[in-house]
Amino acid sequence: MAPKGKGNGKKKGKGKGNSKETKCKANSDLYFPKEVVFNILSRLPVKTLLQFRCVCKQWNKLIYKPDFIAAHFRRSSSLQRSGSSLIIGSRHQESNNHVLSLYNPPASLVELDSPFPCFFPNMYIVGPTNGIVCLFNPPWGELITLWNPAMKQYKMVQLSESLPIQGLHYLASVGMAFDYQQNDLLVLRIFCVGLLSPVPNHIEMYSTKTGRWKKLKNEMVFYILEFICNAIVKGVPYWLVCMPDKFGVRAVLMRFDVGKTEFEKLPSIGRRRQHQFLVDLKDSLCMLDWDHKDDCCIDVWVLDDVDGWSMKYSVGTSFRFDQILGCLRNGDMIAKNDKGVVFLCDPITMSVKEKFSLDSKEGSCVVVDYSESLFLFGGMLPVQKQDVQDKVARKKLTRACLKFLTGQPSEIVLP
Repeated sequence: MAPKGKGNGKKKGKGKGNSKETKCKANSDLYFPKEVVFNILSRLPVKTLLQFRCVCKQWNKLIYKPDFIAAHFRRSSSLQRSGSSLIIGSRHQESNNHVLSLYNPPASLVELDSPFPCFFPNMYIVGPTNGIVCLFNPPWGELITLWNPAMKQYKMVQLSESLPIQGLHYLASVGMAFDYQQNDLLVLRIFCVGLLSPVPNHIEMYSTKTGRWKKLKNEMVFYILEFICNAIVKGVPYWLVCMPDKFGVRAVLMRFDVGKTEFEKLPSIGRRRQHQFLVDLKDSLCMLDWDHKDDCCIDVWVLDDVDGWSMKYSVGTSFRFDQILGCLRNGDMIAKNDKGVVFLCDPITMSVKEKFSLDSKEGSCVVVDYSESLFLFGGMLPVQKQDVQDKVARKKLTRACLKFLTGQPSEIVLP
């Protein structure tokens, strides 16, 4: 009988049977530093990131962190300069409904599920700011709806108790701003007064962080003709206004100071040509100045906080256009001719990159440059899919009502 000794049997702790050691080795092979994971994920589109939430708890938490959302939006905006996404608002010729579409050139238009009631008579678009688009109903800025198209979520903002004063206010102008220090999206609503009014404009601000409206101090009287702010650059809104002084009335540029929550006056280039259009061009405020004629030449002016306005360049176009709809941040211009054809063109080479037509009513087309974002705030809800059958039923009802009002035979059965 062999004695029990040290050499009898297998030694513990050695061999292939140690599963813990194998797992640790496998995990070390798959390990990436947090900074690398952050860097990779922040470069992905929103749709992919939403799918990646199921990969692990760490990724799910990371995607909703404010610093990750900010980094993702910065990279999304920088990528936009090479290839832009457009949100196009229009009204359908037949149904008269509002239609919101996404266009990624050279892909085809994709109709979006809109949170705004499509049967309301008017809809204006403000923004986007940090990936959020504001939709509202004029003339008093009602039904304010804040919408993130990429995340497919929205919130309808409850209006303040302030009401326009009959005989004093004639419209409300709406703008958006973003407070990067507080990570807060702001909505501004200005009750506009006439040029000779002794009462200053009523200005109020909605904070998505607090969910409340606040009246802002203002002692200035300025005349606004537009329902929306003229441009938003790096979260700061601008309005072109008229302001009375001892020499009469002059054009002034108004900027909202987000930190001080007050408006400040800036110089304007003055009325040089027939048309002027404020745009965000490569994160700078620019003014497009042109005359409406065949051999159109567009002057591009840039505002510098130190040197003021200076003309950057002047460009011509190789086609006749009726209206400028917008300007992308990479410098491309969006214009429309009198036949409803929309052009996306490079002003430097004077070449047309893309062109498309919309089945929309005259004057109803709005185009905004869009960068997708993960940004959300409290109270947002998922956008419900617009039921196809509901659209068809509403279209039939509209036709029947028109026939009924014009005395034609209608399919409406009255009780």
